[in-house]
Amino acid sequence: LEATAPVFSNTNVKLPFFGDIPSQLPSPLGQVLATFPLFERIPLSDRASMIGLLIATIDCLGNADNDEVAAAYDRMTAHDLFIRFGLSDRLVEDFIKPTLLVGLFKPPEELSALVVMELLYYYALAHQDSFDVRWIKNGTVSDSLVAPLANMLQEDYNLTVLGGCRVSEISLNAQNDQATKLTYSTMSGDECEIDDIDGIVLALGAKGMEGVIKSSPDLARIPTFSAAASLKGIDVISCRIWFDRVVPTRTPANVFSRFEALRGAGGTFFMLDQLQENNPALWGDDDDNEDNTTTKGSVVACDFYNAGALLSMSDADIIATLTEELLPSAVAQFADAKVLDSWVGKYPGTVSWFAPGSYHKRPPLSSPIANIKCAGDWVRMGDLEHGAKGLCQERAYVSGLQAANLLTDFTSRQHDVIDVRGDEEQFKLGVQLNKQVM
Repeated sequence: LEATAPVFSNTNVKLPFFGDIPSQLPSPLGQVLATFPLFERIPLSDRASMIGLLIATIDCLGNADNDEVAAAYDRMTAHDLFIRFGLSDRLVEDFIKPTLLVGLFKPPEELSALVVMELLYYYALAHQDSFDVRWIKNGTVSDSLVAPLANMLQEDYNLTVLGGCRVSEISLNAQNDQATKLTYSTMSGDECEIDDIDGIVLALGAKGMEGVIKSSPDLARIPTFSAAASLKGIDVISCRIWFDRVVPTRTPANVFSRFEALRGAGGTFFMLDQLQENNPALWGDDDDNEDNTTTKGSVVACDFYNAGALLSMSDADIIATLTEELLPSAVAQFADAKVLDSWVGKYPGTVSWFAPGSYHKRPPLSSPIANIKCAGDWVRMGDLEHGAKGLCQERAYVSGLQAANLLTDFTSRQHDVIDVRGDEEQFKLGVQLNKQVM
């Protein structure tokens, strides 16, 4: 990538002649100064054209309460937005496009300008230290977060978690228009039912929503659900590679950009041996085993987004593309490393695609059926809208809390929802000036 991804939280950046740059300068001054030494090839004149993004952000998000303005930006592609606001071709091709491919998993011409502006503001423009990414310290999200949560729900709250089951059909009561029955299939193929339902949260992506609505005639008759089921997702491939030697890299988190071998996909590679200190769990070993004191090689997690052109490749060919082309091109020492083991996971259509014009088709937090709520990063939250935007776990998490709060009708214990920090004063002033001029 043309610029090293900046993680500003709790860090200071040193500039020639200026010394240390504080981590809480006003936005966007702080971001400009902090990233100045990180852009290594893009000329200053191209970087200066990024001012167009600030103007677009003020106009777009400053009128977020205006449905007509929001709809206009949603219909526009991010590519058209960049042209309209004067961003240079070099800046878009060498920096913004690769960033969007790994941030929203699609190139600018296939993304809603509205969501791109929301994402850029939330992740980078709102505050100097907005971009604050953390990698889980041990294990995976599944075994370190999801599994303990499921155990806690069952042990402390006497709930039943039916892992591996698929919803077959949701049925409505014609008399009161409420969801009353859910049919699901188990991992062994048995069909089961849950009757007398109090509430349902559809925490589904586009592919899951399509499957449930197609098999639920009662829901398919409702335009809100059929519209959501018509949206498509993005193909993703996830890989993990174990090497026989440690490969030093400049940074532990890295982006592939503009390689022909990507076939139009975005790509990242993360050095797990650096991020997780090459602990024995990365190699499937027991932490208490005294024989696990020898130094292990590097463990690399590689992901491809917008990966439709790569899905048809065999697992072996995908690993070969990484180890023989992409990784050695990024870090030459990978050419000398031998693959000890590898794993490939393919996930067609599983990630939210914020396509132009898709906003009003996205499912609402509160559906037309009173006891069915929706949750996920693609959900429209209405009056409960939150500052976490775009393709992010924070938005999915918050929407889940709000869905639970709505189902209990605010009569029992409520989940606290913490909003993001407010806009800085200079952004508010820019919004006021823009409204007066426009």
